[in-house]
Amino acid sequence: MEKYHVLEMIGEGSFGRVYKGRKKYSAQVVALKFIPKLGRSEKELRNLQREIEIMQGLRHPNIVHMLDSFETDKEVVVVTDYAEGELFQILEDDGKLPEDQVQAIAAQLVSALYYLHSHRILHRDMKPQNILLAKGGGIKLCDFGFARAMSTNTMVLTSIKGTPLYMSPELVEERPYDHTADLWSVGCILYELAVGTPPFYTTSIFQLVNLILKDPVRWPSTISPCFKNFLQGLLTKDPRQRLSWPDLLHHPFIAGCVTIITEPAGSDLGTPFTNRLPPELQVLKDEQAHRLAPKGNQSRLLHQAYKRMAEEAKQKKQQNTGPALEQEDKTNKMAPSTAPKLELRTTPEKSSLLAGIVASEMKSSCAERRSVEAPPAPRENCITPDCEQAFPELGPEVVSPQSTDTGDLEDEEPDSDSEWQHLLETTEPVPIHLKAPLTLLCNPDFCQCIQSQLRETGGQCFTVLCEAMDGNSQAISKAFYSSLLTTQHAVLDGLLRGLTASRFPFHPPAGAPHMNEPLWEQSEELPGAISCALAAMCTAPVGLPSCWDAKEQVSWHLANQLTEDSSQLRSSLILGLRHPVLCLHLLKVLYSCCRVSEHLCCLLGQEPLALESLLILVQGKVKVVDWEESTEVALYLLSLLVFRLQDLPSRMEKLGGEVATLFTHSHIVSLVSAAACLLGQLGQQGVTYDLQHSEWIAAATHALSAPAEVRLTPPGSCGFYDGLLILLLQLLTQVQGKASLIRDVASSEMWTILWHRFSMTLKLPDKVSTQEENLSLSSPPSSEPEWTLISPQGMAALLSVAMATFTQEPQLCLSHLSQRGSILMSTLKYLLSPSFLYHLSQAPHGPEFLPVMVLSVCQLFCFPFSLDVDADHLVGILAHLRDAEVAALLLQVCCHHLPLSQVELPISLLTRLALMDITSVNQFVSTVAASSKAIIFLSAALLSDQPLLTSDLLSLLAHTARVLSPSHLFFIQELLAGSDESYQPLRILLGHPENSVRARTYGLLGHLLQHSMALRGALQSQTGLLKLLLLGLGDKDPAVRRSASFAVGNAAYQAGPLGPALAAAVPNMTQLLGDAQAGIRRNAASALGNLGPEGLGEELLQCQVPQRLLEMACGDPQPNVKEAALIALRSLQQEPCIHQVLVSLGASEKLALLALGNQLLPQNSSRPASARLCRKLIRLLKPAQST
Repeated sequence: MEKYHVLEMIGEGSFGRVYKGRKKYSAQVVALKFIPKLGRSEKELRNLQREIEIMQGLRHPNIVHMLDSFETDKEVVVVTDYAEGELFQILEDDGKLPEDQVQAIAAQLVSALYYLHSHRILHRDMKPQNILLAKGGGIKLCDFGFARAMSTNTMVLTSIKGTPLYMSPELVEERPYDHTADLWSVGCILYELAVGTPPFYTTSIFQLVNLILKDPVRWPSTISPCFKNFLQGLLTKDPRQRLSWPDLLHHPFIAGCVTIITEPAGSDLGTPFTNRLPPELQVLKDEQAHRLAPKGNQSRLLHQAYKRMAEEAKQKKQQNTGPALEQEDKTNKMAPSTAPKLELRTTPEKSSLLAGIVASEMKSSCAERRSVEAPPAPRENCITPDCEQAFPELGPEVVSPQSTDTGDLEDEEPDSDSEWQHLLETTEPVPIHLKAPLTLLCNPDFCQCIQSQLRETGGQCFTVLCEAMDGNSQAISKAFYSSLLTTQHAVLDGLLRGLTASRFPFHPPAGAPHMNEPLWEQSEELPGAISCALAAMCTAPVGLPSCWDAKEQVSWHLANQLTEDSSQLRSSLILGLRHPVLCLHLLKVLYSCCRVSEHLCCLLGQEPLALESLLILVQGKVKVVDWEESTEVALYLLSLLVFRLQDLPSRMEKLGGEVATLFTHSHIVSLVSAAACLLGQLGQQGVTYDLQHSEWIAAATHALSAPAEVRLTPPGSCGFYDGLLILLLQLLTQVQGKASLIRDVASSEMWTILWHRFSMTLKLPDKVSTQEENLSLSSPPSSEPEWTLISPQGMAALLSVAMATFTQEPQLCLSHLSQRGSILMSTLKYLLSPSFLYHLSQAPHGPEFLPVMVLSVCQLFCFPFSLDVDADHLVGILAHLRDAEVAALLLQVCCHHLPLSQVELPISLLTRLALMDITSVNQFVSTVAASSKAIIFLSAALLSDQPLLTSDLLSLLAHTARVLSPSHLFFIQELLAGSDESYQPLRILLGHPENSVRARTYGLLGHLLQHSMALRGALQSQTGLLKLLLLGLGDKDPAVRRSASFAVGNAAYQAGPLGPALAAAVPNMTQLLGDAQAGIRRNAASALGNLGPEGLGEELLQCQVPQRLLEMACGDPQPNVKEAALIALRSLQQEPCIHQVLVSLGASEKLALLALGNQLLPQNSSRPASARLCRKLIRLLKPAQST
């Protein structure tokens, strides 16, 4: 000490005191740390010595320099540089730094780490508090309490050291790690400097572990692409893919700015971490990592956090009965330029005894002062201890900042069993104390301890038993839960009494003192075990539906207990919602009961305390053990109450803004999803809230892209993402200015992510999502979709979102449907596949939403046909639909899954596809041939009370008869004939009251009569059938007359035995020659021409058909009608009697004038076909005139 002047104390902690000093005979200001040796274990002193040895060899401008160290009789003294300030202080004051300053700090940090890693030293506690500000604006890395110099034989480490906010995923998972863990921490630090918070920030260690392992980093738009790429490399969760040496030095963000100290390393240090390992050493490292990997799944880090919470709660309880204890660690107020923030570490080994100076180093006393004087600020980047978060009764005065700030569980002592040991010693029989057992049983403390321990352990065992039953077969789980309501009802009743009893339900021995202390005050553990058991008993586990029905019965029983008038149980549960330990379990119980009892929902809606408890939970004003999951359950419970209550309490009407803030600002996907669910319910009740387009699109993008952890089934058996999709649908269809919003959504990254998430939920095979492949109708059933992620209701909402988007942005629809490999097209095709529809029909509420989904898909497929689409797009879309066998899928959907009242749209789409593509016709016919239900469905559809459906189906059948060969048309004949071949279906259709149905029926007959001799025979043999056919010739509707004349004309062609029966058609057909519709006149002329060769010459002459046809041929204004008349005359003139009449009428002369008129047409006009027909008919008539 003779070398230094001690000026003033600048910090104090459990490790010792820190003083500002000056070296004698110089102006050099130093920091001196005095560490008492008294009370330190040998292990602590060895760790201190190791820290000193590491720091003695470090010489780098960006690393704090240890100037000296020595011992006195009672203390170890460490002398280091005196720092000018701390980087963390700048973050405290300014929030974040400009990118150019972050770049300069990044280069210096990388330089310091390169130096350490080149010497095979891991720092293992990189964080802003350990970065000090030197003169001239430089930085210095400090606090080597956790540092480790690795020998050549050590390739990886396993002890858990560091600060959780900056721990890498492999550290959090307690897997072996190497120097890349330091690089992850550097990425976290730089992100915090640029953004203002660490990349994964929460006040709970349990949430933090989940975020680090599963959540992606959210990138602000303010950082440059180069910086983002740099951080992405450092914050890669897989350490093998993380940006590391030597590539790190050459990254554009810091290239050329890093100072490399070329200090030769000792020959015995082995390969520096800054060099790539040779292949043989890499193999050795992998083997070592595999050997040291943990075998179990329990996290020591989380286990220790739970343990500390319990210990601090116990300490708080003890403090309530005695005088207040002063904090062990105090820190004096000092100027910002002084560095050390004294931070107590929890266990002897991990307590870096240098931590506090060796860096003037680490820690600013003002940060320590915050832990003493006030609760942490929301952005403080040391984690607030979970016991403070969980137990509101624990004030900040008993919260040790180190409780979760640093963790090293390597040499943790096993939990003490002293209580049980004391119990054994107390109850051990001693001969001279024969009355000890009775005395012990009269001891209230002993009785309470035994009873509490037994009940607590029993509750824990019962919880585990419920979890085992949940995963068992349906028969076993049903028998187990049913027994709780019958033969084993005492178990359930005992658990319920346990939450409300004012004393333990057992009979103490005579003379035992009366215990009337409330159960909740007697023990923290017992109510926790009971409430946990109740929650396990009635909460439906996600993904295990076999036990849901049985658990609903238990929930129903509990709900009945809770709805009794003046229910003490209901009051107890409501009071427990603010308890830090019981809250989550009681929320689960209430949620499960409310799902089965609308009455309970109404009662809770009338309980101001219940609503207020739920609201402050959502607002984060109640500190509970698992805030994340508790908030999620509270949000879902509120959603259920909003859905069930007719009139919302005024307090709930003001909830929209707070939930909207949670939705847009939370990084936790489960909370975003639950908040979206509640917002959707509030929106349906007319509650308004303000959501900026960019904010909620960003929130939805994050929620859809991040991994989902489904822990609870949302209300109404919804899926995890359902609330998000329903909210999206509301926003797109109800808000003002929705056109611009839809454009923003359609052009955002979220739109693509949304469909990829949907395809992943459906479990589409990879090949379906990357290239157009046929969805084979005979393929085996695919994997069942993840209904827990998106339920049938959510899928229906998503398809409605697509409809709203495409209605506003139709070109987007065309690009998706015409693009090869489109994920949207692949998904829509799969939604019509038999395998998916089978799974959907088996899903909860699946049958309810199956028609909605099918019709939505059909509407989306109809979009291109309702727009003015260029030929290339339409050809591409038709090709995709054809390759997917959509025509066949549509028919199968109608046959197997849709009620007849809802098949109109699919049949309309099927008809449209068939009319435009012959392949679709073949697919339709093949499906009819392969399906036994097809004929049944088509028969029912033809005779349905839906005229549009019947008309479309008749058009489809008529087109099929027109384009396919007769060998494929037997099923149509079967449809018209009926099962008894009485042709009753045809009779009904011919007499249908709708004009369009009658017209298309006659049209179908016309096409069939071109090929079917059986149908001609039926017209002859079936009484009244031909009469119905001929009635159409006199129908008042022009379309019916046109189709009927077409059908009769085809029936007359080569009529054979049917010919004489068609004589009755001649008068009506002759009358149609004067119809106003040219098509009807043409069909009538053709039909009369076909009747001539069938021996009906006399009937034709009686109706003056030759004269009428000659007049038509010479004077009709329509060329095609003239041509039909000339063709008919050419056919009829073969009959001698008609030939003679035509000659007597001067047909040749009249036709010659007609031909001459055609010759006088201008040279550049085309000659009509009638001229050629005239000349030919004149030649046919000449021989008859010469005789």
